[in-house]
Amino acid sequence: MKKFLLFVTIACSYQFGFGQTVLNELYTEPGNNNEEFIELYNSSTVGSQNVNCFTILTYWESGSNKGWYVLDLPDATLGPKGFYVLASADPFTTQSTPNPGVSPNVNWNDANFRNGSTGGYLKKWQVSGGGYTDVSGTIPANLNDFMESHQFNGPTYITLVFVNGVFNNGFIGGGATGNLPASVAAMPDLPVDMAGACSDFTVDFSTLGAMEFVNASPGNDNGYARTSDGKCGSWAKTAPGVSHTPGVTNGSAAGLSGALTTSQLLQCNTGPGVSTVTYNITGVSGSATEADDFPVEVQLYIDNGTPGQLDGADVYQESLFDNTIADPAKQFTIPQTANVILVYKTKRGCFDKVFAIANGCLPLPANFGSFTAKRSAANVQLKWETLTEQNSKGFSVERNTGDNNWIQVAYVPSQAANGSSNDILIYQYTDVNTYRGISQYRIRQIDLDNKSKFSEIRSVRGEGQPVKTIVYPNPSTNGTVNIAFEEKNSILDVSLSDMNGRIIQSWYNVNNNLQVNNLLPGVYALRIVDRETGEQSTEKIVVSK
Repeated sequence: MKKFLLFVTIACSYQFGFGQTVLNELYTEPGNNNEEFIELYNSSTVGSQNVNCFTILTYWESGSNKGWYVLDLPDATLGPKGFYVLASADPFTTQSTPNPGVSPNVNWNDANFRNGSTGGYLKKWQVSGGGYTDVSGTIPANLNDFMESHQFNGPTYITLVFVNGVFNNGFIGGGATGNLPASVAAMPDLPVDMAGACSDFTVDFSTLGAMEFVNASPGNDNGYARTSDGKCGSWAKTAPGVSHTPGVTNGSAAGLSGALTTSQLLQCNTGPGVSTVTYNITGVSGSATEADDFPVEVQLYIDNGTPGQLDGADVYQESLFDNTIADPAKQFTIPQTANVILVYKTKRGCFDKVFAIANGCLPLPANFGSFTAKRSAANVQLKWETLTEQNSKGFSVERNTGDNNWIQVAYVPSQAANGSSNDILIYQYTDVNTYRGISQYRIRQIDLDNKSKFSEIRSVRGEGQPVKTIVYPNPSTNGTVNIAFEEKNSILDVSLSDMNGRIIQSWYNVNNNLQVNNLLPGVYALRIVDRETGEQSTEKIVVSK
């Protein structure tokens, strides 16, 4: 099979992106008749990952001898936000999984796994001169010390994960730093002979760099786990028995928290039919360092699924890369009408931050005024107005309940004489809607020649009341308007546009009241988007002379 050096692969890997399956939990000291386990986690919400070309290395030492256990994973597919557990028995037990225990994906003591008939294997290599000798014959039949403790700067456990020969993720338990001890980094290069079609590779330990670590011994019958699945640099000692959760989530990969300090700016109408999103990474916090996390890959997704949530309906567009904190701000060009999501992925292959941007650049259609959708018990009350109509035949009221299948629920004829009007015309319709999820509504204006134009989309909750917004004074005589939100638990994105669709001001992650000053006389549209539910509403603001 083809051989290649690890440091060459690392140099090339950044342009292709990083793996999304990472170490998630290690159970390292299985006393009281319990068994070791290692848990991998696919932090991606948008795709599966095959683990056939995954390799796990753990350091061992006995007297003057030392070397590496090499565990080659068999062919299996790990689904989105899925777990893959390897253990020393089937079933196996921990402090929180009593007899008869749970079944792992791989039992490294199974005879068929050991002999390679399942597509993976377990081997033991011992340093011999400038290379290694295969001492797999010395592995006990019931190996329950795959992750051995060694005295470097306190008890230290070293676990490394490689994907297609690329160093993907590493963890040091009980070590004072995230770097390999000098004596380990200086060990001879280790050739790894992969089973099946996966390419063989050679590990150069001096090139691996900083890893994730916890500077604490696991104690008796304990281990380590990520405090939040898929996040970088967030590990803790799993001292309580209930902390051992093989195959169970430790948290969520989606959110704004993380070690990276970032900013995001949406700029509207920067070119024909496009807007731009500018991001900047300005620092790291907590136990993370620049060496730990950079290069950082920033992925752009079009948010086609549940608003503000990274899911399988979202469409990946492109990636930009920051090599250091000193890199200048970078810019994505996006469709003018697109909501987007930025995913920040560090060198360690895990999500540090997922940031959704609701596009406030959506221009109001030229002939539509306000459009509201409000739930009242089992009914949804729709109200819209037109500022002008030309050759208008009527309006199709359309509803979508989450499957992107818009259906017509009503047809309302135009009030304009002969289809044309320069006056404000008001329309209303009440839709009987008992759907418990989020419903979306839009109005399709149909011309006499059967051409059509759509309004903006409005969303309503299936249960509870929509976010109530109070604008005062309205009309305003001095250019100052107060905006009060009665529901204090909602996180909102708010934008203010003039009637030409130009964004005057935008606010993100709002949970307090707002005040807008220095507005010129005119009519404005206030657009409110609930980040949790995707519900949208628009309020008209009038500033008089």
